[in-house]
This record gives sequence, C-alpha cells and structure tokens, in this order.
Amino acid sequence: MNTTLSDRQRFLFAGLGGIMPTLLNLIVIDLETLLLSVTALSILSYLIRVLALFAIGGVVGWLNRSERDPIKLFQLGIAAPALITAAMNGGRVSLPEAPSAPNQQVSWHILSEAYAQTSTATLKHFTMPEETSVQQIYRGFFGALPKNVWFVVAGSHTTQEAAEKQVRQIRNNYRNFTAEVYAPYDGNPYYAVVIGAQLTIQDARQLQQQAISAGFPKDTYLWTFPQR
Repeated sequence: MNTTLSDRQRFLFAGLGGIMPTLLNLIVIDLETLLLSVTALSILSYLIRVLALFAIGGVVGWLNRSERDPIKLFQLGIAAPALITAAMNGGRVSLPEAPSAPNQQVSWHILSEAYAQTSTATLKHFTMPEETSVQQIYRGFFGALPKNVWFVVAGSHTTQEAAEKQVRQIRNNYRNFTAEVYAPYDGNPYYAVVIGAQLTIQDARQLQQQAISAGFPKDTYLWTFPQR
C-alpha cells in the first residue's frame, strides 16, 4: 500500500492497536477485578490506563514514519502495550478459587436445646473490604485485588434459625471466638456461620486451625469470593 499517511493517522492506527491487548485483557481478567467492587475511582483509573496504552501505541506508530500500511501500523502499536499488559498480569494478585463446604449442614452434639429460640440478630453479608482512594486507583490501573478477602466458616445451614442456634452455642461455649450469621451469597442457599471475616489467607488458615483445636467442627472451612 502506497497511501501517504499523516502523523496523526499513523498515531491513530497504532494507538488503536495499542488498546487491543487491554480490551482482550478486560474480557479475560480485568472485568472480574472491576466488578467485584465498582467505584468511580477504579473505573476512572482503568480508563486512564487505556488512554495511556493508546498513547504508547500511537507514539510507536508515529516514530515509524516510513511505514505507510495501516494494518502494519496497527500491529506495531500492539507490541509495547502487550508487553506492559503482560507485565501487569504477572504481578497481579489473582482471586483464588473458593473451596466448597465439605459438609453443608453442621450438627454439634454439644448444642443445647435451651438456646433454640429464634434470634432477631441482623444478618451480615459477604462484602469486599473497604478500600482507600489510593487502593481503588491502584486496583483500576493495575488490576490488583485486595488480599484480605477470606472468611472462616464454622457451619452452613439451610435455615437462618439453625445458623443462629450455632452462633448462640459458640458465644456461650467459646468466649475467645466471635460468630455471626451471614446471609446466602450469590445463589448459594445456605446461611453461613462466620467466625472470621475479611482476612488474608494466612490469617484465615491460622484461625481455622485454632478453632478446630478448640473444638469446632473439623470441617470448618475457608471461603472467598468465587471467580467469574
């Protein structure tokens, strides 16, 4: 192709190539990170990232002034942003798979019927940890997830009353532990009895072992937000 392209056109074609790795990354990886907690700052910082990679690809095309083929300019624009995106993904903290509960209904033989009355306790909900403005920007720009996304679950029940019953037992027999009833999450029909919330994987494992050693069910398990 012998078409003469202006500097602006070379910048545009190569810039479009520069954002292609980001668009593909959005579908495969970044969308999960953004949708876990949608904030204005995280979205804005992601858009800044897209514009920055567009500019990098555009500069590469602008520097190749002898190139006149729009397709080749598009391909040239992909190279540098693709390397940058790959480097970001390499340093990204992936959201791990959530282990499933080995036993969805927990029954303790030491559970006293004296505590079987219905509680009016407010249900808690599985939520991501609150982020500072800097953390939101960092997540949007680099796709980095927070690490304290783990919960320790001592029991899963089909009814709220059964979960509250276990919570009362824990509060009366294990004064060194806290327990709360969490509402079913994202299609999971079970009410969870959570004894540790928004922990790192290391802290969650430590609490899990402490709880089992203290007499909690051996199938006390760790939970985190499922991958999409």
